[in-house]
Amino acid sequence: MAEALGVSESSVKRLLGSKKIGLDRIEKICEATGISFSEVCKLAEWQDEDPFLTLTFEQEKTLSESPRLLHYFTLLTDGYKPQQIEKEFQISPAESKKFLFTLDKCNLIELHPKDKVKLIKNGLFRFRREGPVGKMVFQQLKEGYLYSDFKAADEFLRFGMRRLSGAALGKLKLKIEKIFLELEEEAHYEMQIESNEKEYGVLFAFRPWHYSIMNVLKKR
Repeated sequence: MAEALGVSESSVKRLLGSKKIGLDRIEKICEATGISFSEVCKLAEWQDEDPFLTLTFEQEKTLSESPRLLHYFTLLTDGYKPQQIEKEFQISPAESKKFLFTLDKCNLIELHPKDKVKLIKNGLFRFRREGPVGKMVFQQLKEGYLYSDFKAADEFLRFGMRRLSGAALGKLKLKIEKIFLELEEEAHYEMQIESNEKEYGVLFAFRPWHYSIMNVLKKR
């Protein structure tokens, strides 16, 4: 970025922290990062809505101790009413009410008469990688999500190994982050229009690694 703007790295940090950037520099930043000005405006408007639901450590701990409670809560964040959950899922009214009391006590929802629920905050459920829920979900990801041949029509997997410099890897990461933002924006939009599409798990990952079979011939 410093190269693209013709300034020092410290100047870039001050510039981005000042919240006062001229249009000419914004255009150069867009050019350097491969994103259009209209996309920046669109993302900025969406991010101002703060669509993510980030929980406290204590809230995550409570949810991680009961997978059924965690699933129940995610259904509420997806727009389900308690009565719908009881009708469509294998859960009794008594267990549903117990979960509602627990979530209300944890300040995740406001429970009103006749089991009417108001979320403390609407948004996409986001958890910390090192938090109680994050650790549990990541373990399931390793054990379950990747255990598939990815051959179905609505499944997709590509894997390759390439030699990349740190600079090239940095550019790739920016592109991946851009795709991930677009994915979250689309999911946020569909949640608002109550779309009934399937849920998909999307994984982006890279790390230094060798196929064991491709490391048989050792370098001199």
